[in-house]
Amino acid sequence: MSSLPPRSSHPGHRSLWPAVVVSILALAGCGRQPLAPIRDTTVPAHPLARLAAGGDFGFEGEAVMTLAPGVDAAAFAAEVGALVVGFPEEGLARLAPVPPETPAALAIRLAGDPRVLTSETDGPLEPAETRQQSTGFDDGNGSAQTYAGQPIAQVLHLEIAHTISAGAGVKVAILDTGADLAHPALAGRIAGGYDFVDHDADPDDIQTGTDTDGDGSIDEGYGHGTHVAGIVALTAPGAQLLIARVLDSNGRGDMLSVAAGVRWAIANGARVINLSLGSLRHSDAVQNALAEAEVRGIVCVVSAGNWGAEQPVEFPASSTHAIAVAAIDPADHAASFTSFGSFVDLSAPGVSVRSAYPGGRYRLWSGTSMAAPFVSGAAALLIALHPEWTTNEVQSRLDTTSQSLLAANPVIGNRLGAGGLDVLGALMPDRGPTGGGGGGHPIEVL
Repeated sequence: MSSLPPRSSHPGHRSLWPAVVVSILALAGCGRQPLAPIRDTTVPAHPLARLAAGGDFGFEGEAVMTLAPGVDAAAFAAEVGALVVGFPEEGLARLAPVPPETPAALAIRLAGDPRVLTSETDGPLEPAETRQQSTGFDDGNGSAQTYAGQPIAQVLHLEIAHTISAGAGVKVAILDTGADLAHPALAGRIAGGYDFVDHDADPDDIQTGTDTDGDGSIDEGYGHGTHVAGIVALTAPGAQLLIARVLDSNGRGDMLSVAAGVRWAIANGARVINLSLGSLRHSDAVQNALAEAEVRGIVCVVSAGNWGAEQPVEFPASSTHAIAVAAIDPADHAASFTSFGSFVDLSAPGVSVRSAYPGGRYRLWSGTSMAAPFVSGAAALLIALHPEWTTNEVQSRLDTTSQSLLAANPVIGNRLGAGGLDVLGALMPDRGPTGGGGGGHPIEVL
């Protein structure tokens, strides 16, 4: 395997894995049995002092635990004097304290228990678009033809790229509001799904008619997951889609559902996981799940956020276990809304992207949520060509073949990651994983 640069050269991103994680990675190729959750010793300590001081980290009065392998959630809760809320999922448990203990106090009390890998109060996540109430736009021109032939597809040279790789057989998990499974752009490509909101096997992108996030809008997240899934399908038409509904129709979700969704995607054979969502607080449970995904060779791609500035930095965009994607327009200019900074790894088109929308429709939507799935799709194309590549190798190839954004963005060009996504450039057969002078790979359609 070629010598590789650190996973990210941007300031603040970790360049070395702890020895324990490297050891687990070495074992990952020895079989198909799932790896146990790991304690990610590189995760910053949970801000227990702020919790103890009464900081507002609570969400629905519950605490979230990642439990060690073999720990029974109900028995554990009974022993520690707490109540299991709902159903334990994918090695996670949602616990409620017995009054007068608070969720924060419960999280603090259990943080040192050897049976607990992570302990925190639950918290909300949502797509940047629903937070800023940006919804899909129907310009009256939506169709299968305008979707497939949109300018962005031409800028990325997708038609030519697909003669090299279509992403055949690669599973891409989309953690979002679900998807319209019968949409023509997605039908026949769904490899599985689960609804972590309603706790059933139907991850359909549905309207509920309620304002669950209290922002005065109803169902503003409806169609978001379908749109994101459509972008992955456009970029990697041969990929199989795993749909995890972790957000409701207002775009509202929580840390436990997202962490469970990541772990579900791992268990169901995903090689790429797309998370077009974020929060202004860190989650150890989600970080632990992302770390496990990376150890297993799964590429996690996340949206950078739509703040139009360097601050605030959202999570999981800040995670060192994921590729954070900013948004540019077809002319390589940074989108006016995109977040940027040293945490960004790559940029991709995110302005007026046409994609699938529930009911067989196609709409335009802008946001870093739309930029991330282009990178997820490109990663699937690469993995189909090089199934043995690690997450480092996939990201390195995407980075080193990206197009410089400095000329088009003289002020913030160095804070848009390695550059603009170049799908065709990443697939060209005359380069190795790190670019320039690889062993060469024959062009073949996958």
